[in-house]
Amino acid sequence: MLESKQQWNHGVATGAAGPRGDAKQPQSLLQNRAWRGQPAGSSNVSADPLPPADASQLLAAAEWQLRDVLHENEALRIDNKHLMESLVDTSRRAVAAQRIALHDGLTGLPNRLLLIRRLQLAIRKASERQCQLALLFIDLDGFKNVNDRLGHSVADKLLSAVGARIAAGVRHTDLACRYGGDEFVALLPNLEDATIAVSISEAIRSRIGQLYSIDDNEICITASIGLAVYPADGERYDTLLNHADTAMYRDKAARRSRGSSSI
Repeated sequence: MLESKQQWNHGVATGAAGPRGDAKQPQSLLQNRAWRGQPAGSSNVSADPLPPADASQLLAAAEWQLRDVLHENEALRIDNKHLMESLVDTSRRAVAAQRIALHDGLTGLPNRLLLIRRLQLAIRKASERQCQLALLFIDLDGFKNVNDRLGHSVADKLLSAVGARIAAGVRHTDLACRYGGDEFVALLPNLEDATIAVSISEAIRSRIGQLYSIDDNEICITASIGLAVYPADGERYDTLLNHADTAMYRDKAARRSRGSSSI
């Protein structure tokens, strides 16, 4: 009995294994605590500070990661800037392409495609509001004579000048279009009285009939104008255009019987 007790005491002191194999535990715990800088008799199990070498390495790694993140952020900012510039450029190109598709290249006026779109919309609004709209179909008298005698350049300039006069002769809510060749159409929406369209038609005819001076050539030309009114002359855009075109030819025939101006 006494011998076993002495052996156990000797094992604790020397760290030798005891009867249950755990005699080394006290000494190892003390050594572990001493390595971590914790007093041997302390019961505090909170996290211990890292050695200076490890802390320096972690700080260097954190600084490297921070520089890497800042570099990536700058790269993303530059990429976003380029993306925004690309989107703006694409948007501008789309707007320019749409304008080319919907406007006449010579006069700058809306073309036939845009006219039909606006006319269909105006018909729907007129139906909802129970009001009228009018179409003026305008054709130049003797334009072929100008083209044949003075050339395409002068003829194109004349068309541009006529288009500008037609646009200046309608209301700001109206739409003046080049329909094709020497034909123009004016859309007059939101009419309470169809006689307003007659007044505008005569004002446009008067503007077109004024003298033109183009490349040292004085040109006098007139226009035949046909009128169609919604809903009296039709409720579809194509019906209204056909009616206005027919009315224009009737007006042209009447003007020919009276004689029209040329160069």
